[in-house]
Amino acid sequence: MSSGGRVGRDSPYTARGCDMIWYTTKEVCEILGRFSQIMLVGDSMLRHIIGSLNILIREDLGYGAVTDWNFSEGEKRDCFCINQFNVKTCSVQGIYKTSDVLANAPESLSCPSLVPGWSTDLRIEQINRFPIPTDELTRLRVGIQSATTSKPRAFILGHGLWNDLETEASIHWLDSVLSVINHDSDFQAPTLLVTPNAAGKDKPDKWLVTQGNKALSRFEETMAEAATKVGIDHLGTWNMSIQATLYDGVHLDMRGNLLKAMMVVNWLSMLES
Repeated sequence: MSSGGRVGRDSPYTARGCDMIWYTTKEVCEILGRFSQIMLVGDSMLRHIIGSLNILIREDLGYGAVTDWNFSEGEKRDCFCINQFNVKTCSVQGIYKTSDVLANAPESLSCPSLVPGWSTDLRIEQINRFPIPTDELTRLRVGIQSATTSKPRAFILGHGLWNDLETEASIHWLDSVLSVINHDSDFQAPTLLVTPNAAGKDKPDKWLVTQGNKALSRFEETMAEAATKVGIDHLGTWNMSIQATLYDGVHLDMRGNLLKAMMVVNWLSMLES
């Protein structure tokens, strides 16, 4: 899925040498339901992935990524559909835990009705930079311990931009997060490292050297090798995003993030039960 490309700007993305499936809502729920916990750890790009996963499992393109149950009329107007991602004040109101949906708008979550007994803990812990503050590592540890262990866990990680794509810092970040994830286990939990997408034409000029497309493509290659060394999987998103709309030159719009989310679901579907 990391390879492939688009034939023209915003054309459909085709993976190279594999059949990437666009699953139905029920199939997404069934795949997520194999796990007691699916935790995303990273920055705003990971926040957009979990937002898109929530769109899929809530079957709601309008407000599926955000906490619409406590929105004012103005927020409902301003944060509809693609603005869930493109407007920063809307994006930061994303859903961080499935338990929040169950507590505030349970009828909006499709999975319990489609898959009886569905109880996956889908959540994100935002840990942006290295060195990682102690309280953020503690929060990560508590979040992991909060889930039941009746089924496997899976982790999706993402890092880079907050440390200006410095690979040494990102490798230390990765090692620190993995040490918490695997602290009480004798084996490596299924883990996917997602590296940042390409830069767009609207990326601020001050970032073009440290976070431009040359730096991003080199970072993706280096972190793919680092992931292999520590025994985890890697998903590169540079190819899928170089001809996609990036509304601020950094982040993908809803279409691109839904594709990222479905890539993650495809990875989850390939894991052994």
